[in-house]
Amino acid sequence: MKTTLKELTTKEMPSWCPACVMPGTLIHTNPSAKKIEEIKEGDRVLGKDGKYHDVTEIMIHMHKGDVFRITAKCFGETVITGEHPVLISKRKTKPYNNSVFDLEWAEAKNVRKGDYLPYPILKEVKDAGEIELPAKRKEMDRKHIEIPKSVNIGADFLRLAGYYIAEGYCHSREACLIFGSAEMKYAEDVKDIVQRLFALTALIKSKGSKINVEIRSSLLAESFAEWFGRGAQNKKIPHFMMLLPAEKQKELIKGMWRGDGWVEKESERASYKTISPILKEQIKQLLLRQGIVPTVSINKAYDIHKESYSMQVVSFDDMAKLCKVLDVPFEARHSESHKPPIQRDENYAYLPIRRITKEFYDGPVHNMEVAEVNSYVSGSAILHNCGDFNILFAIKNALTELDTEPENIVIVSGIGCGSKTPHFIKTYGFEGLHGRAAPVATGIKLANKGLKVIVVGGDGDGYGIGAGHLLHTMRRNLDITYLVQNNAVYGLTKGQYSPTSRKGFKSPSTPSGSLENELNPMLFGLAMGATYVARGYAYEVKHLQKLIADGVRHKGFSIIDIFQPCSTYNKIQTIAWYKQNLVKMEDIGHDPSDFNKALKKAAMTEKLPIGLFYKAEKPTYEDGIPQISSVPLVKQDINNIDIKPLLDKFK
Repeated sequence: MKTTLKELTTKEMPSWCPACVMPGTLIHTNPSAKKIEEIKEGDRVLGKDGKYHDVTEIMIHMHKGDVFRITAKCFGETVITGEHPVLISKRKTKPYNNSVFDLEWAEAKNVRKGDYLPYPILKEVKDAGEIELPAKRKEMDRKHIEIPKSVNIGADFLRLAGYYIAEGYCHSREACLIFGSAEMKYAEDVKDIVQRLFALTALIKSKGSKINVEIRSSLLAESFAEWFGRGAQNKKIPHFMMLLPAEKQKELIKGMWRGDGWVEKESERASYKTISPILKEQIKQLLLRQGIVPTVSINKAYDIHKESYSMQVVSFDDMAKLCKVLDVPFEARHSESHKPPIQRDENYAYLPIRRITKEFYDGPVHNMEVAEVNSYVSGSAILHNCGDFNILFAIKNALTELDTEPENIVIVSGIGCGSKTPHFIKTYGFEGLHGRAAPVATGIKLANKGLKVIVVGGDGDGYGIGAGHLLHTMRRNLDITYLVQNNAVYGLTKGQYSPTSRKGFKSPSTPSGSLENELNPMLFGLAMGATYVARGYAYEVKHLQKLIADGVRHKGFSIIDIFQPCSTYNKIQTIAWYKQNLVKMEDIGHDPSDFNKALKKAAMTEKLPIGLFYKAEKPTYEDGIPQISSVPLVKQDINNIDIKPLLDKFK
């Protein structure tokens, strides 16, 4: 029976992360948008790939210090701590726009004005022919009017939905829409659609400058409230409509724009206004899928008016596309060769950063862990999830793939960034001394060879002070998995150079630069007899998770070196550096059963491969010990063993 993440989570599990987001930040979720502090485990959020992914962990902690307010053209601002990685494309030559957009993660404090924030275009598409009405007839409802139990999701229904989102409200017995006095044709359109779809006769009543449309059906009123929200401030687009093909969504946009939008052909501008923050984010995505990048502005509350949001379409290129969606004639007065203000491709709109300000903040901040893509989307930026605990999450997720109960797993740690790992995963654990994790793990394995033994340590811990112990453990081929969090520096002390620091690396202990060549962990593991040799990267969690799961399954010694950027002390091997210098073994082709090819891959320097280098099936050390070959030591009956002769030798 597989173990769940919940079963592996301890009460000591860290609920904080130095890279975090301010409360109140809207995050794109499935089905709509939520403030980050309202998101829970199991929710689905939009990732950098334009698809929705599960939230697996939630973090919150108190932050006292600087935060960075990054304001992008068109979509506004996101406020995050300085260490939080944000996806950007650096501007190549100021003041010119990029023609090619190379994406990289950069900490907020290192982002510059003029760089671009890529914003994802929703990629998930799920067409639907019809949908059931969510409201059901109440048992004692004597005034109920029968209507179809489902409705075809076609042009009529989507246009009606648009009208209602913009102009509708409901109470217990009817749904109503209010149009302006010059919009009788829209009121008539609603009446015709309601008759065709639901066999109901809508009433049209003119009152001064308004035209009221009344649809008397409690089932339809309750269904509309469920789909589209109650009250103007809570209006939303249901998730099934957000995933419809872009071609279908044109009728939805048309209905909405006829209600709360306007088009000014002379000034070549159009705008849509709402007081719903959720609807604002959803309309933005609808327009992006049509190739339109709106400019979003916030109108502050005043007198009796609530805060509102305007989505303006300002470039002639976007105006032409919008007018085509709305069936409004439009002839641009500008040259067709003129570039639109915002560049975009099939995956992203690239928003130039207009302004970055730093301010002091004292209060709670939030972050989360997202499956598969390790990212989520705010109103203006793609943010990385919690990078500090990526390795921890990869270990936990890997353990859920095994058919092993938590009580049959032991995690041993040395000193390093992962030294507290045994406290954070609900298995047996042992936190050892600096460099002594391998001997402890050896003792555990020899005492009970039925346990899955996993070691977590740092590069200084394993390759420095503990190297002597590690090499003999590998040489013996004990069935142990050894994970090294390698940030090429002593990250927990004061940033001294470590065995994996590059030659010339300047640190408090080597102010003129290190004189030593760095240790190559892959060559070390191959030379010392490890039978599973692999390397992962902390920001490729899914890839790393598989390496760990396979390593634990492997019968023999597994060493997995894990590149982990240290933003505090290692300013050379940064997230951006790894992006440029890593290559997946799967992409370059490799046979892990070939030892000589593994040596060649391990010696590569132009690009550093991550993945499985070598795997071989060989007898393990513990299986060769006759005293424990059949029955583990811990299960042997020693009641009748006389140890007096042994003790006498020490007298």
